[in-house]
Amino acid sequence: MGILQIISHRPQAGKTSLASVLLLALAQADKPAGYYKPFSTQPATDPDIAFIQAEILNPQGGPPAPPSSILEPSSTMSESQAHQLNEAVTTLQASQPRILVEGPDLESVGQASTLAVEVASLLDSRVVLIYCFSKDLDPAGISQDSAAFGDRLAGVVVNCVTKHRMPEVRQAMSAELASRGIPFLGVVPELRIMHAPTVAQVAENLGGHWIQEPTQTGQPLERFLIGGNIMDSGPEYYGRYENQAVITRSQRPDIQLASLVAGAKCLVLTEGGEPTEYIKAEARERGVPVMVVQAKTLEAVEALAPLFNSSRTHNLASIQGFALQLKQYLDLEHLASLAL
Repeated sequence: MGILQIISHRPQAGKTSLASVLLLALAQADKPAGYYKPFSTQPATDPDIAFIQAEILNPQGGPPAPPSSILEPSSTMSESQAHQLNEAVTTLQASQPRILVEGPDLESVGQASTLAVEVASLLDSRVVLIYCFSKDLDPAGISQDSAAFGDRLAGVVVNCVTKHRMPEVRQAMSAELASRGIPFLGVVPELRIMHAPTVAQVAENLGGHWIQEPTQTGQPLERFLIGGNIMDSGPEYYGRYENQAVITRSQRPDIQLASLVAGAKCLVLTEGGEPTEYIKAEARERGVPVMVVQAKTLEAVEALAPLFNSSRTHNLASIQGFALQLKQYLDLEHLASLAL
């Protein structure tokens, strides 16, 4: 039986995303794992638990995630919480020999916390520490955090590194942590797909209406191109990126067609008005959702900007895309094996 706990130094460092990827990897290897998040600030409505339950656990036919305890300002675990945690894991292990625990952060409710260390000790779990990169991230601090877990520490991942700093951070962290005897699992760059809004979120944000029954509304959209008069050929300009949408006026069927041919994942048609029947037919054949909004093109672009800052990674397409890209930077098979 294996228990792997994923812990981050602070909220939104990538803990849930990594847990989701490992749960998928284990399921694909025919070694499914249970999932448990023992502490939450909103136990009854935690969006991380709801997403993993609906999109990953349910399709596998696995047991439901046990209920969480409230994450309180206290940095230690109460006796009743310890009892609940033990019972939950024992029940889960009756049907799943492998368990992935999304542990509390090292900084919980605005202060340093020992909860993650207590959970690891109580469950005798292996531990992966994930850090969100910043200029203040210090190997000495990582070493101090790691020491609290002793031999249970399986390794450290540094997430969200800007691409131009990847080689520098990888080399420095690898050397520094190795010199301190800390296993280093890898560096992951900032990935747009992890902050990309879905087609459905864009439609909701802009108050758009569909010109026909939409498909692929859970598709993440990493980029938005503005359709206008360009010097490049249409396919060359509109086919530069994956997972992109094109925003253009409803009265520009030439741009709409070029975008569809180039592989756009969504069309956002501005200033009201219906596209031509030919565009409707072409979009339907290619399975591309098309929405019409009343805003002007630049107004629509400005309205979408906040989505990239607020979108949480609670859609399966983004997690699957993240998993594909993650294979370039981490040994996912090794990480998944830590829960065996």
